[in-house]
Amino acid sequence: MSLLGTFAAGPAYAIEYVRDERPAEAWLDDVWCEGAALIDTVSHVLVLFTWHHDGVGDRARRSTAIKTAWPGWEVRWAYGGIEDVVAYLGLDRASVRVAHRREFVPLPGSIEYPEDDNCVVTVRHAGGVVYGYRLQHVHCEPRWAGPGLLDGLAALTPVRSWEPQSKHDCGPELGLHFDLASLELGFWTVENFTGTVEEIAARWPGWRVVFWEDRHEEQTLRCGDDFRTFPFAST
Repeated sequence: MSLLGTFAAGPAYAIEYVRDERPAEAWLDDVWCEGAALIDTVSHVLVLFTWHHDGVGDRARRSTAIKTAWPGWEVRWAYGGIEDVVAYLGLDRASVRVAHRREFVPLPGSIEYPEDDNCVVTVRHAGGVVYGYRLQHVHCEPRWAGPGLLDGLAALTPVRSWEPQSKHDCGPELGLHFDLASLELGFWTVENFTGTVEEIAARWPGWRVVFWEDRHEEQTLRCGDDFRTFPFAST
């Protein structure tokens, strides 16, 4: 059973399942850890994340099922991945962090492999027009790129909507929206990312950085009719 399926069965089952597992001898780092859960039975807090879901709609349904199955508990998604888990325990985030943030250069990967795109970037220019771009990313790198990302986007061909490339296309799992007039960057994700929002904001001097958690509707709202509503919004 998957991590999300295990915890959707409720606290009694999940706790028993975890206690039957072999204890780990060390933490996995933020590259190799594909999912984790922390059960605080004193404060009734459940913190979890996993890479293993099928996009926005599937993750939303599974998250709702978990919250329903854990009444009286605070259920948190660990957007910071394993770093959030160790931080909850009072441990140093650096103990599970790997220095792997490479320079991110947006490439027109959509031309040859559009089915691999998993990030949508929208830019509202000072005149009001919105341009959208499809990108491929690993570990949410575009957010770490800093203002140079915008120069890289200018070399790509914009799109007016996210068009599914196959019946298996679940839509993007990361979205960034730039407002050039107000110098605001907002982003959402259904994946986990390395570092903290504060560290990301430091890469964007002069910008206001807002984290929308998994609320992709915030990006849609700011695009209006200039970028068509994502196809997964109602799934």
